[in-house]
Amino acid sequence: MQKMLIVAALGTLALSSCSVFGTRSAAVSGQLKGFSANQNLGLAVVGFNNGQYTNDSTQVQVIDKFLTGGYTLTLPRDVPYGTYRVIVFRDANNDGRYTAGEPVLSRDNGKVLVYSQRDNALFAGSTVGWNIYDTRTRQVQTTLLNNYDLEAVAAGQ
Repeated sequence: MQKMLIVAALGTLALSSCSVFGTRSAAVSGQLKGFSANQNLGLAVVGFNNGQYTNDSTQVQVIDKFLTGGYTLTLPRDVPYGTYRVIVFRDANNDGRYTAGEPVLSRDNGKVLVYSQRDNALFAGSTVGWNIYDTRTRQVQTTLLNNYDLEAVAAGQ
């Protein structure tokens, strides 16, 4: 009986580190550079496919008029497998969400977040779950998802 309880406890612990789909939870972090405070800024994890940003209501978002410095976002586990980006946007319609057409105030940092169903599915070196793929160096970060820095788009761009 005691052995069964130990096995059950270990099984529960193992499952708690996975999502419904079997991937580990993850967070992405970085620095914010060049953004002015008090602009009704938000951070959003948005789909990025064929050069277009897409969003649905389940994706993690932070709205903060005084968004400056650094950030950490917990990444969702209930989104389709694919490529994503973190963006800084101005919440022009004040609905608390990124809506297509709202101003994206962060420039392309050359990195994409990859939510992968299996190892090497989208990029060589990617693993199951969340990864960062640097399109310039073709390097993949698989465990510590940091240095996803966001810089403001220069005025006039």
